[in-house]
Amino acid sequence: MTRVDEFNSFYASTFSDAVQVTYALCGDRQVAFEATVDAYRRAWRDWSKIRDRRPLSYVRDEAWKLTSLSRGTHPLRRRHEEDGDTALLTALHDLPVDDRRLIVLMTLGNTDLEEASREVGLPAEEGIENVTTALASLETTLGEGIDAIERRMHGLASATDALDMPPAADVRTAARRGRQRNTVLLVAAAIALIFGGGLVATDGDALATGADLPRREKIGAERPDVVLDAQKIDAGNLLAPRQLSTLDASRTWTTESTDDSVTNTTPYATCPTKRFADTDPLKVFVRTFTGDGFGNARVAQAIEVSRSDAVATEAYQRLVQWYSDCEHPRTQLVASYTVKRPFGDFQILSLRSNRSPERTFTVGFSHSGTITSTLVHEVDGAAGPSIESFAKTLDASVAKVCKDSGGECSDAIEVLPSDPPPTTEAPSFLGIVDLPPIAAIDKVWAGTDFPAQTNPAATQCDKATYTSKSVTKAGSRVYVLYQATELPPEFGVAETAARFSSVDKAKAFVKKVSGRIDGCSDDILSATVDQKRKVSVQDASGTVWRVGFEVEGGKKVYYRTAIVRRGADVAQVTFTPAGDFDISQGAFRDIAERAATRLKYATD
Repeated sequence: MTRVDEFNSFYASTFSDAVQVTYALCGDRQVAFEATVDAYRRAWRDWSKIRDRRPLSYVRDEAWKLTSLSRGTHPLRRRHEEDGDTALLTALHDLPVDDRRLIVLMTLGNTDLEEASREVGLPAEEGIENVTTALASLETTLGEGIDAIERRMHGLASATDALDMPPAADVRTAARRGRQRNTVLLVAAAIALIFGGGLVATDGDALATGADLPRREKIGAERPDVVLDAQKIDAGNLLAPRQLSTLDASRTWTTESTDDSVTNTTPYATCPTKRFADTDPLKVFVRTFTGDGFGNARVAQAIEVSRSDAVATEAYQRLVQWYSDCEHPRTQLVASYTVKRPFGDFQILSLRSNRSPERTFTVGFSHSGTITSTLVHEVDGAAGPSIESFAKTLDASVAKVCKDSGGECSDAIEVLPSDPPPTTEAPSFLGIVDLPPIAAIDKVWAGTDFPAQTNPAATQCDKATYTSKSVTKAGSRVYVLYQATELPPEFGVAETAARFSSVDKAKAFVKKVSGRIDGCSDDILSATVDQKRKVSVQDASGTVWRVGFEVEGGKKVYYRTAIVRRGADVAQVTFTPAGDFDISQGAFRDIAERAATRLKYATD
């Protein structure tokens, strides 16, 4: 990837988030926009220095400094637009500067406390204290709880949605001009002497650079092969209805629509929040099909033509991420597969919507040269097409664009089960898409970090703690069904994950905790332990139990708990049901297996 492509990709993927954070900090949309654009100009000037040193933190910090200067110089410019949350912005403004930045970074900035504290320049311990105090102040000022405040914080993002992001080329050009401005007077005399004042005024414009040329002229100069390849891609590269017979030969498939509009923003499938993963594609095509017969079968294929191989690769990764982060009510990731090819693997995900009617989604992602292609099959019921037949159809969709995209082509494929792709937030923990539906509740699970020192996943039987010297790091998350008012507060899922100093230490810990649970009914007379099941996935193993405790009135309360290990990493998961709001032990074992799989993404 060239230096220009690298910056352009960074700019396109982060600008929206950066301007949202800046707006929340200063409360003035125009000031936030101008400061953010200027911050990216500075980032381009220093790109060689910051490219590997958290460039987004650099941009946010520079933008914040610029807004502080702007508001100090022009205090009357601070406007609260009619569509802004004036009360929230005012309450944020009344907080100390560092506290305000911490809260904004941890919500709109999607950063954890440690990273936010580092960006603000505070020790993590001080950051914890500041955030706690600041949130208490906001709760008092606004008269609302933390959940409501968090929703309002995320709601601030809508105030900047209508802002048009300047082209990356303009940002780079402005940055270069800013750097050159101080030397213009010095070099002007030299240029006049060298050229004698004549050549500068010629029609050929001998001093013009690529950056000064119109965009339509620069494209061919930078990458003529990409532009020429893109011209070959058209709707004819999409699948035809007859090619879908591989998915389900019992149906007759009909083309419903074909769309090539880059301005259409409506998602064509369930999980993505946007229609296209490339923010500035050369071309796009979306074709949808319907299949006759029972089950409301539907297929959608999308092609995105990017401006470079590198941008297409990022678009491919973003597409997969949208599904691994899927947060639709009652939607679960069922399985993941890799399609092995000589010139680059593809990914297939199987998801299930447990709404009524139950519906299965099979999604394939492919990347060839400058082309990113997505194939989505939807049908009522718990079973989609066979993964092998879906993989063949996905490969057929790639074959139609492979030669025209500059990619490597091959018909040799092998389909293998694989670990699910990592989630964006806390990849070594359970994702929202891993958690099951509960009764008829049509709400979305939500997860939040929790101090591992208190171990929210512990039960009276195991009494597990993760504070010994053999634990090199530990973290916890608690999951609840967001806005499900019919559930009692004790309902939820808790997970603690820890890295031990060695595999042997991790094994010994698991053995100790498992022994405590197995012998719990002997140690606590009111306890019962049953429904014990083994967990076994590639490179990981563990056990699940159901633990019951007799309470007042002869009633029993139950927990489902598990402990799993992958190498030196251990995860403990506990599900606290409430009456009829429960799942089977088989469903809980599936959760434990997914937790064991997610340990693959634990890092040092």
